[in-house]
Amino acid sequence: MVCYMSINERPILIVDAMNLFVRSYSAYPTMSSHGYQMGGCIGFLKTFRRLVYEIGPRAIYVAWEGGGSQKRRALYSEYKMNRKPEKLNRFYEDDIPDSDENKKHQIIALLGMLKGVPACQLYVSDCEGDDVIAYLSRRRFKDRLKIIVSSDKDMYQLLDDTTKIYNLHKKTYVTTEDVVNEFRVQPKNFALAKALCGDPSDNIPGVKGLGFKTVAKILPFLSLENDILLQDVFDYCGSHSDESVSYRRILESKDEIRRNWKLVHLDGGMLSPHQASKIDSLIDTYVPRADRMGLVKNLIKEGVNDFDVAEFLMTFNCIENIENTRNE
Repeated sequence: MVCYMSINERPILIVDAMNLFVRSYSAYPTMSSHGYQMGGCIGFLKTFRRLVYEIGPRAIYVAWEGGGSQKRRALYSEYKMNRKPEKLNRFYEDDIPDSDENKKHQIIALLGMLKGVPACQLYVSDCEGDDVIAYLSRRRFKDRLKIIVSSDKDMYQLLDDTTKIYNLHKKTYVTTEDVVNEFRVQPKNFALAKALCGDPSDNIPGVKGLGFKTVAKILPFLSLENDILLQDVFDYCGSHSDESVSYRRILESKDEIRRNWKLVHLDGGMLSPHQASKIDSLIDTYVPRADRMGLVKNLIKEGVNDFDVAEFLMTFNCIENIENTRNE
């Protein structure tokens, strides 16, 4: 475990829940005594414990998907048309459409298991988990040291002096230098570059012929630490339009690029006041508790009989103002 001299030096841990679950669901072959797969749950808990042990956070926030962003769909009706976002109806008890039965079952089971862990679960209907994470990073905890756990490159734009990103795939921290070396773009300009390139995984079309390598070549100032605006890009392209067809294509696609930027930019602004207020309320009223018997009961219910709950929960003693529920 990382040792900090005081509680104030410990970071806040923000977990991209669906990102971690899906990785665990695909990677862990764990079977329950009932004869069905439980790798998503067990892999999540094991990775979760390792991260808490290594980081020693003062508080933990687990951000879940809320069924997709209505604001983004209003901006572009074909946004994520090739993907079916997870939606956790009523968060804990109800059904989850658009996923296979075992996956749905494991998500519901995991939500119940995490009730016994001193981590605040955040779920807001009709928004994306990315927006919840962005709200925490850019607004609620803007000046606090925090670590975002995700393998989603969209998170790169949130990197700054108080925000680190732990890449689940590489099992290492992503630095500003890493982003610049890979994409030749500063994290603060990552969303701008993505607005130009588009994102096939989210069904967002980019400017014809543009990828990150081309963008970095024709707009080299995106690798500098300056704050670059879309208008700066358009002005530059206007003054160099006779040098490359790429500049002319950018100028011809201004409206689409502006739309794309709104789709990919993360700062919490996609949340409505009501959604932001709900997040604040969940955080303000949350009391971190370790409920050993509650977790044991949920594990037994799911046929998981060889999970060391005591060792698992001991890792979370680093959490600030933790309460231990003794209901044995």
